[in-house]
Amino acid sequence: MERLRVKVCGMRDGANIRAIGDLLPDYMGFIFVPSSPRYAGHKIIPEARTLPASVTRVGVFRNAPVNELSNTVERYTLGAAQLHGDEDAGYVRELRQRLPSLLIIKAIQVTSVQDIAALSARQESPDLYLLDSGAGGTGLPFEWAWLAAYTASVPFLLAGGIALSNIDEALTAARRHTACVGIDINSRFETSPGIKNVEEIRGALTKVRI
Repeated sequence: MERLRVKVCGMRDGANIRAIGDLLPDYMGFIFVPSSPRYAGHKIIPEARTLPASVTRVGVFRNAPVNELSNTVERYTLGAAQLHGDEDAGYVRELRQRLPSLLIIKAIQVTSVQDIAALSARQESPDLYLLDSGAGGTGLPFEWAWLAAYTASVPFLLAGGIALSNIDEALTAARRHTACVGIDINSRFETSPGIKNVEEIRGALTKVRI
């Protein structure tokens, strides 16, 4: 079985970016939504560009115009875009035409098992779904047993409320489903918004890579 990938999201501090980058997560997320307390902004350009080549830089956007998103991808040399708004199938098609090599991740807010069951009928065709808690950023997980209802053909990352205290349960839930290719960790590994606990991230990566 291929090992699960790990995405560390919500990075915005230079020294912290470098420290987490040295741990070689598979993806590192930078939030380009100005209202977010983890908004990255232009200050992360030097650190983002010097991450190890194996770490895919992910820009997180919400309802950004395709032209604006594309410019940000090129400016920050991002390898992926994570969409957290109302981006539809037409948006994804336009983005893929503009940036054919870009990995496109579509975030889905999960508030019930029906949200997961309905994914097979969606039309966006991203490269990955990211299944997040409907609470959105509060560090609370959804009911991972609901993953049994996942039948979509698009693989997914499991997100929402994953912490060092529950990562074993999260990994068990993720590994039960062949469509799950990794986990996304963020607020439950922070000392303050956007600042990650390096040792806790190291511990999470160790558990994933056993």
